[in-house]
Amino acid sequence: MFGVVLALSIGAWMLLALGLPRHRQAVFGAAASDRGGHLLRVAGWSLLPLAFAIAVEDRGWGQGPIFWAAALVIAALAWVLLMALWPRRSGCLATALALLSAGAGLA
Repeated sequence: MFGVVLALSIGAWMLLALGLPRHRQAVFGAAASDRGGHLLRVAGWSLLPLAFAIAVEDRGWGQGPIFWAAALVIAALAWVLLMALWPRRSGCLATALALLSAGAGLA
């Protein structure tokens, strides 16, 4: 389950970052509308409590928040590296990872 929490965390960082015009332009080449950025940020913020709930459900209240925080740190590092090394491909990679995690979470 840590993989699902990690994938959701990467998806959350991706959506939060792409909610900013500068990052949208780096990934997609053109800035989207302000409303689109707002929707991306809302989606990113909604993934964080979902990842937290999965971590707590899997590990309990004693270790769940610790694993969730570790997943957030690892996901932030992974997203920063993706954006730094492959800015055009980072959106595709993170989107695929988020969709896979959503599918694994539903299964």
